[in-house]
Amino acid sequence: MRALWQNRTFLTLTGADFFETLGISLFNIVLLTYAKTFTDAKVLISIVSVATVLPGVFGMFTGRLADQLVAKHRWLIGTKFLQAVLYVLLAQLITVHTRAVFMVVVVINVFSDILGGFSSNLRMPMLQAKVPTTIREEAIGVNQGVSTFMQIIGQAIGVALIGMTGDYQLAGYVNAGTFLLAGLVLLSGQRSIIVVINRATTQPTWRRLLAQIKTAFEASVGVNVVALFGNIMLINAVGASIDAIINLFLLSQGTRLPISFSVAVLITNTIFIIGMILGSVLHMGIFESWSYQRFVWITIVTVTGIYLNLMTWQNYWLVVFGMGIAGFCMGQVNPKLNASLLRVADAEIVGSLQGLLTSLSAISLPIGSIGIVLVYNVVSSDAAYWLSIVLLMMSGSCLLIPTRQARA
Repeated sequence: MRALWQNRTFLTLTGADFFETLGISLFNIVLLTYAKTFTDAKVLISIVSVATVLPGVFGMFTGRLADQLVAKHRWLIGTKFLQAVLYVLLAQLITVHTRAVFMVVVVINVFSDILGGFSSNLRMPMLQAKVPTTIREEAIGVNQGVSTFMQIIGQAIGVALIGMTGDYQLAGYVNAGTFLLAGLVLLSGQRSIIVVINRATTQPTWRRLLAQIKTAFEASVGVNVVALFGNIMLINAVGASIDAIINLFLLSQGTRLPISFSVAVLITNTIFIIGMILGSVLHMGIFESWSYQRFVWITIVTVTGIYLNLMTWQNYWLVVFGMGIAGFCMGQVNPKLNASLLRVADAEIVGSLQGLLTSLSAISLPIGSIGIVLVYNVVSSDAAYWLSIVLLMMSGSCLLIPTRQARA
């Protein structure tokens, strides 16, 4: 841990993420509140929900662009200042309460989120080049933990800010300020994030890029690449629905809950977040030696146990315990996968790898957040539980499919 906190690159990138995540999460909740002020609030809230997921779809393309750029640190710094300017512009527009202005505000927010994804792709070569392999998984995990914590803080500040002032323009300025601070942090530590690029290296064609991506993923996890993508998408789909499914279950319990509904939701979400933060930062000791597959399997068994409990015993405290374990494992898997990729991937494709992971997650989210929740509401709760369990079993079975070289 001491070596990690002495690494200037890690401190610079994590410091910038601290402010950037604060701004993103703050304004996402503000945008939902803003949508509620219109007469057709349900439609506009749906638009905001779609717009929140949409930027992730472009991950592969922003990753490809990030790999093609030479002065990555300059682009990363410039992106933060550009995002600050966008929210100053947004703050000027948001005072006009019309649907046309609302759509422009949403578009600005989407464009800023796309730039945020682009920034994430630019960071990966910096981590690969400047953070030693021995602490890289820990660095990615702590960075993820900080981002998770700041999402909660940002949402709380957003709710408090609008609740106390009702001033959406002020929220825009505050968000611009967070990106400005992120840019200043990167500017102050820019020497630590400069990555030397071999200008003689030509960028791979899309066909060669896909072949390199396949090689990197299979070398990092030892699983067939298509099966690995299936594993990631399926487990993300179930993960996207679990909060809503558990909240619907708690709502249906009524007086049978040992505590009130609102307190039960708060405890469940808090334990999950604490588990995820702990899982993100504890990449040492025994947990450092455990593989990506082991944590995925623990997640699958735990979440399956949660759903079986919901169908049979319906014990609330077992749900809370299971969510804590699931959160811990989810906090472990992303840093493990990313660190494994950075160990084996060529520097010219690491942005594309990160972008592809983002795209896979974004594409799979609606399957859970819409599909599984719809089954719960339209068909039955048991049908949604069994559908989730089947998807989890399919996700686990994907990890059993070896690479072509291993089969040979």
